[in-house]
Amino acid sequence: MRWVILLIPLLFLGCIQNNAKIHQNSTAELKDQILDYLYPFDGFSYDNVSVEVKGDYIYVKAKCSKLKGEDIYLFVNDNGTLILKSYCLEALPESVKLEALSIAMSNETIAKNAKGIVTVRRILPQTSAKFYKPKELFSVTWHGDRIVSALIDLDKKTVVKVYISAHHMIS
Repeated sequence: MRWVILLIPLLFLGCIQNNAKIHQNSTAELKDQILDYLYPFDGFSYDNVSVEVKGDYIYVKAKCSKLKGEDIYLFVNDNGTLILKSYCLEALPESVKLEALSIAMSNETIAKNAKGIVTVRRILPQTSAKFYKPKELFSVTWHGDRIVSALIDLDKKTVVKVYISAHHMIS
């Protein structure tokens, strides 16, 4: 049950350590260095990347014109070592989102409880290893009067974890 407490925050913001040395140069040069540490969806590349530096924090927003959604990364510059602290990867093909949603809804518990606005996000292998296996997974989450989330293995077409928050009233 300990994984349930950690599941939702880590599905939205995974923690990964990348030990990449970066140089304190201009934002343009920093952007070029960071591009090697971004994870666009398979077969796609980002064509719009913005980098904002605030002290030791490096905020990156990345888009692909062929995909809906945006990928967001937060890096920390730890004395020249670039560390990926969190991410939210929503730039996905519509077909992938629909397939993940369909697999999630095939789970009886999810189907009975799924209400509200739905998001589909990609989970990197480094994060999914904490819950399942080190492979790319997808989080399908409904944000309604409670949080309902399914962790999806698209290769096996199965739900590998389910999370439902305690019911609470929204006033």
